[in-house]
Amino acid sequence: MIDPLQQDLDDLLRVPDIRPKEHRVLSRLLGDLRSRANYHFALQVHMGGVSSYLMSVTLGWVADKVGFAADLPIFRESCEGSKRLRADPETVERIRQLQPDWRRQLDMAVYLTTRRRHKFSPLLLVGYQGWVYEERHDKWGIDARAMNDSLNLMGLEPTGSYWGLDDTETRFYALDGQHRLMAILGLREIVRTGRLHALDGNQNPRGEGLSREDVVDHIHRSTGESRAAIHGRLQHLMDERIGVEVIPAVCMDESLDEALRRLRQTFVDVNRTDRDRDPANDLEGNSGARAPDPRHWMPASLS
Repeated sequence: MIDPLQQDLDDLLRVPDIRPKEHRVLSRLLGDLRSRANYHFALQVHMGGVSSYLMSVTLGWVADKVGFAADLPIFRESCEGSKRLRADPETVERIRQLQPDWRRQLDMAVYLTTRRRHKFSPLLLVGYQGWVYEERHDKWGIDARAMNDSLNLMGLEPTGSYWGLDDTETRFYALDGQHRLMAILGLREIVRTGRLHALDGNQNPRGEGLSREDVVDHIHRSTGESRAAIHGRLQHLMDERIGVEVIPAVCMDESLDEALRRLRQTFVDVNRTDRDRDPANDLEGNSGARAPDPRHWMPASLS
């Protein structure tokens, strides 16, 4: 049987000079989709029996939309105990061990502000939606298994490689990249308020921290760049883009217990070491008990 859609496409391709027109139409359609609020293009990858979705997002999006792993409701409810999930000592202990070290926030944020060619690797995120804990929600089947993933996805072509992802009803949490998230939050604080305090391990301020003017003065002295240009560049840092990979908190046909086990194992696997493998890890930080001099965070080279 002939596929009508394929027949239409074959007919179009016989039209002279159709390729340039095809590209213009495709560009227009993709542009219209991209202009929608909360809409992202995503490339599907598949590993370990689970599909995930690669996207490009702004640092501002990360700061606004992404939380830490310990705040993921499916972890928190497991730790605290709930009607649907028993208290899970192993998850409690793993999350406790792998909490981000807030003493590192300032040096990593300074890396982003002062190193012109800074770079962070992609974050691994979980996409979570509120229906996950509504037992009577119509997205749970009569067998207590999810009828779809906890992501709003729309296929863009027949092979299932390219997707549109609407984040309107979704909250994201970092399984891998918690220190990168912490640094991005610190960067937002510098840009918005003009100051970032150094923190101890309990997130309490220690010392004066660092002001936006400290950063601008350091870059100006090191490079000769005008202060106005530096201020302008800092103002747009949150518009830079970073890669994220999103996995659903609950996959279609999973039970809640199965989803928890999968996420817990993924969290442990990607956090085998206690430091994110980013260039910022090589910066010298001062994490001792004494309040640090903010200048200690300034890198010697801004290349």
